[in-house]
Amino acid sequence: MKGGAAVFLAAVQDESRRLATRPWDAFVAFGLPLILLAVIAAMLAPGVIRQAPVAVVDQDNSAFSRAAIRNMEASPGVRVAHAPATVDEAVALMRRGEVYSIAHFPSGFSEGAFRRPEQVTVSFNGAFQTVGALSALGQSAAIASAAAPRLEERARQMGLPATALEPPAVQVSIIGNPQLSFELFLGGLLAPGVLHLLAACSAVLAVGRLMQGGSFQTFKAQNDGRTTAALIGTLIPHFVIFTLWGLAWIGWLCGIRGWGVAGSLPLLMLGVVALMAVSVALSALLVALLGDVDMAFSGTAIYSGAAIAFSNGTLPLDHGPRFARIWSDILPYTHYLRLQTGQMVTGAAPGGAWRDLMILSFVAVIALILAAVLIRLRARRAPKAEALAFPLPEQGVGAAFIATFRNLPRARPVSSLLILAVVLYAFYYPAAYAGQAATGLPVAVVTPTQSALTRALVEDLNASHAIEVAAVIPSTAEASDLMRRGVVDGVVILPDRFESDLARGAPSGVAVWLNGGYLVRVTSVGKAVAAAAAHVAETRLEGLPQAARAAKLAPTLKQESLFNPTEGYGDYAVPAVSLIILQQTLLLGAGVIAALRRETGAAPMRRSARLGLWLALTAIGTGSCLFYFGFVFWVQDYPRGGDLGGVVLLSPVFAAGVSALGLLLGGLFDRHERVLQVLVGTSAPLFFLAGAAWPHFMMPKLLVWLACLSPSTAAVQAFVPMNAMGASLAEVAPQAAGLVALAAIFGALWLLLDPPRSSLVRRSGK
Repeated sequence: MKGGAAVFLAAVQDESRRLATRPWDAFVAFGLPLILLAVIAAMLAPGVIRQAPVAVVDQDNSAFSRAAIRNMEASPGVRVAHAPATVDEAVALMRRGEVYSIAHFPSGFSEGAFRRPEQVTVSFNGAFQTVGALSALGQSAAIASAAAPRLEERARQMGLPATALEPPAVQVSIIGNPQLSFELFLGGLLAPGVLHLLAACSAVLAVGRLMQGGSFQTFKAQNDGRTTAALIGTLIPHFVIFTLWGLAWIGWLCGIRGWGVAGSLPLLMLGVVALMAVSVALSALLVALLGDVDMAFSGTAIYSGAAIAFSNGTLPLDHGPRFARIWSDILPYTHYLRLQTGQMVTGAAPGGAWRDLMILSFVAVIALILAAVLIRLRARRAPKAEALAFPLPEQGVGAAFIATFRNLPRARPVSSLLILAVVLYAFYYPAAYAGQAATGLPVAVVTPTQSALTRALVEDLNASHAIEVAAVIPSTAEASDLMRRGVVDGVVILPDRFESDLARGAPSGVAVWLNGGYLVRVTSVGKAVAAAAAHVAETRLEGLPQAARAAKLAPTLKQESLFNPTEGYGDYAVPAVSLIILQQTLLLGAGVIAALRRETGAAPMRRSARLGLWLALTAIGTGSCLFYFGFVFWVQDYPRGGDLGGVVLLSPVFAAGVSALGLLLGGLFDRHERVLQVLVGTSAPLFFLAGAAWPHFMMPKLLVWLACLSPSTAAVQAFVPMNAMGASLAEVAPQAAGLVALAAIFGALWLLLDPPRSSLVRRSGK
């Protein structure tokens, strides 16, 4: 009999040989991670959004408006791409995706300054909130810079200090990410999450190969009963390979790209090791627990596929639904991301990192132990006969169409993707964003004195929906410690002479420290502090009636979100993510059908039968689209009801392109599980490539062209404007034409090309 060490080494050698020599296994382990990481690196390389196209509606045509426009043109963040005559024309440009924000100077604005309330409005595209809000920030800063001399001149005319009509300046310092770089933020969030999912999917199929008919009886016999040693040996190559990929990404981001490591590099590396250990151990547990590889892939997609959304990395879940908070605490990726952000970005104290590291290690060990026990139990069972198939007639459009629907109840891997996953994700994924906005974020206030004015500022901060004051302390060192330990998300520092400076009309600045690891929180805290400081200034002017009146009549700047008036993160993210969900479920379902037929050696179909299958999948995909856009968005109150006719007309085109692509790709795989193993991990990169969270004008042109080969890219740019922005089908004509072209090309290839035949027998690839 073989000893445990010999069984372990043999399993390591066998699995390593398989990963090195079998094309698809090698691709999943080496090729796919390289491709996805290269895409993420190239996509996010610019880091900071520059030259975002904006519009200016200048109906005032004054020296002030011209100065503001010159400031915009000199700003690195925005580019004045259009100067339409009316706001309606500018909004039409926004619906077509040509601009992301609009500055409007109304007629007579300069003449009415300090005589009647007047304001400049900056409106941004809330449906594409990331680039829209940053564009509006750039335009607002340019306008505020042009207004400053006018306010100073008016204050001098009144015999007041030049700064008397201005609120206290708010100086924001971003700890760990001062440039507000999306390369650091999204690169640190996205790449480890993708590797986590790829490692889990790779390990699912590795353990699934050891099982026959829900039993590990043969596996036990082949390894002289040493199933635990053989299981660990099988998992080790996957664990090592994806750990190296994770470490390579940290080397790229922190070393080659120069972002550095603010905390402990050894702790950060141990975090990667623990994350990959959890990934492969949970995969083994899911296979052993469920006794079915397809169900194990589904479980992996549920816990790992949405891990980024539930990780607190984007919208914090502290005040979200109870389910989302509990689920976030359960998911391993949440603990890893907290460890990574603290050590890579903010230089957090090691205590919290060790806690998260221990949690990940504990989960990995427990999952491995449970998997080993369940495998031993399943080894006592006799294998059950497997009869997976998707029979279709060799010819006949109608016959193949009807047979597709008849097969769905019997082909569980297909029905679970085309029906169950569509319904599940309609309510599961949006739960991460049900809170819509960051609320109750804890901040600390540093003030040397406890005066009535500082207490008023604290009350104003607490009155904000976004933040709450967790501590009022005299020391910046103590505040820094609270921030490093993750107790607070921001620190507001009032200077020593804050109250006296306000009293004499020369307000000193308010310093704000924010955690650069979480950019959504940065925006919320920064807005709340600026609003509170402005309110303090208004309070200070109440004792000076003439100045108070001038301040009320001074030109003001209003910033508003179009198509998403509450600036809800869910209203921004879910409509775009839904297109990825609809694509991936249909793509995987169609791919599984094609791969399953190849795997089982099914007879080739003639073109009429292929057309019938394609039409059936197109009908299913169209139904899924209308279910989301018509019912799910209504039930969950997401933006909808724009051009309903355009949505109905374009949905079948989108479904046709996706289903044809899925059928083409599925025919390339040697077994149907490969479809899930390879394509599930592409979901998150495809979302960002679609241009909803990171704009196309910041990506390399070659990458944008490649992204256009995915139907989801044009779909996001077409359906989001039609659903949320009131755009007509004519206004998204280029994207609609792109979907038509993809449907025609992929459909023609599916109908004209003979799919490859498999020389493999079912389950012979062990």
